[in-house]
Amino acid sequence: MSSGKFVISNKGASKPKKTAINKPAIKPPSRSLRVYAFDPSLDLDIEKVTINQVVARVRWEENLEKGPKGEYIEVIDIDPASKVYYEPVDLNELGILAQQGCAPSEGNPQFHQQMVYAVAMVTIQNFESSLGRKTLWSGHYATNPNTGKKENFFVRQLRIYPHAIRQANAFYDPQKKALLFGYFPASKINPGNNLPGGLVFTCLSFDIISHETTHALLDGLNRRFSENTNPDALAFHEAFADAVALLQRFKFAEVLRHEIANTRGQLRQQNFLAKLAWQVGQAIGHYGSLRDALGKNDANGNWQEAKPDVRALENATEPHERGAVLVAAIFDAFTTIYEQRTKDLIRLASGGSGILNEGAIHPDLVNRLAEDAALVAGQVLNICIRALDYCPPVDLTFGEYLRAIITLDSDMVPEDLLGYRIAIIEAFRRRGIYPHNVRALSVDSLRWR
Repeated sequence: MSSGKFVISNKGASKPKKTAINKPAIKPPSRSLRVYAFDPSLDLDIEKVTINQVVARVRWEENLEKGPKGEYIEVIDIDPASKVYYEPVDLNELGILAQQGCAPSEGNPQFHQQMVYAVAMVTIQNFESSLGRKTLWSGHYATNPNTGKKENFFVRQLRIYPHAIRQANAFYDPQKKALLFGYFPASKINPGNNLPGGLVFTCLSFDIISHETTHALLDGLNRRFSENTNPDALAFHEAFADAVALLQRFKFAEVLRHEIANTRGQLRQQNFLAKLAWQVGQAIGHYGSLRDALGKNDANGNWQEAKPDVRALENATEPHERGAVLVAAIFDAFTTIYEQRTKDLIRLASGGSGILNEGAIHPDLVNRLAEDAALVAGQVLNICIRALDYCPPVDLTFGEYLRAIITLDSDMVPEDLLGYRIAIIEAFRRRGIYPHNVRALSVDSLRWR
C-alpha cells in the first residue's frame, strides 16, 4: 500500500468455469445462384450481355446434397450418347457459395446442373406462392410387388437430366417423372448468333427449363389435363407452360428496365420479354425465337406482328400452334392492364398529351414503368396459376379456363376497380376464345355458379 498502488491478487482463487454458449443457427432466407435470363447466345450481343446474366434467389435447403439433390429435385447428369457421367455440383461448397454459384458457362457441366436446379426451383416457388400450398409430383402408378395390385406410389423428387439426349428437344416424361434435356449442333446455314455446327444446350435456356418444369407441375396437379379429349386439351398444357415462362422473367429487374427503355414503355412493340427460346429458335433456322407472343419471323427473317383474329383457332390443330393463341391472349391482357396502370405516368411525362417526345425516356420513368410492369406480370401469373383450382377436372377447354380465371378473380377481388377482368375477357374474345354455353361475355355470365 506504501507505493500508492492497489494490487489485486487472485492467488488461491478458483478459475471460472467455461460454459458453452449455443448460438442459434442462422438460416439464410434464400440461396443466390447465377443463371442466364435468356440463354448463352445473348452473351454475344453487346446490347444484351449486361442483362443476360442474373441472380435467381431460391429457397435455402438445409440438407441440399450434391447434384443438386433437394426436397423437390434431383439432378442426375448422365450423358448416354457420350457414355459420360459428369461430377455433380456441390452448391454448399464455400467457394461456390461465396460467388453466388458457378459462373455462367456453356462449357461447364456443373453450371448446367446449377441452371436447371435454380430455374426449376423458381418455377416451383411461384406455383406454391400462388396456390398457397405445397406442390406435389404425380404419383408413380405401378404394381406393388408385395400385393400384386396396381397402386399409386408417392414420388418425392422430380429427376432432371441436363444432357439426356442428343437432339433438338426437351420434354417431361410422365412415366419416369423426369425432365430430359437435349443438345444438338446448330444449323450451318442459318445459325443466328450461334457458331455454325456448334453445340446448343436446351438446359441453358431459362424458357425451356421453366416450360418443362411447368408440364411436370401441371401433371402433379391433375393428370387428366394431359388427356387428348378435345383440340384444346394438349394445347392448354403447351400454352400454360409458355405463359408461365414468359411472365416469370418479369421478376428480373435489370432485364425489365432494359426492355422498357428500348421500347420506350410500349410493350406491344417487338421485345425480348415476349420471346421464348431465342437460341434454340435461331439454331434450328427460325431466324429468331422458337415462339413469340407478339408475332413471328417470316421466311425472309423479317418480324411480323400477329394481329388478333377471332378465327385463329379454326385451323390451328397442332398443340403448340393452337396454344400460341392462348399465350397471345394472356400476354395481350397483361399488356392492356399495364397500359391502364401507367397512363398517369405517361401523361405526367408528356405534359398531358399522352404522347412521349422522341428519343430515350428518362431513367426515372423507366424505373416507374418497370415497377408497374413487374407488379402486373406477377398478378397475372398468380391469376393464371390459381385458376387451375377452378378448372373442370376433365376435358378442359380454353373457354372453360377463361371461366375459371374470371371466377377465381371474382372470389379474390370482388370489386374489379382497375378492370382486370374486362381486359382478360376482351383479350380472349379478340382471338375467338370463349365458352359456347354462355349467353353473353359479361363477368356475371362467365362466373361459375
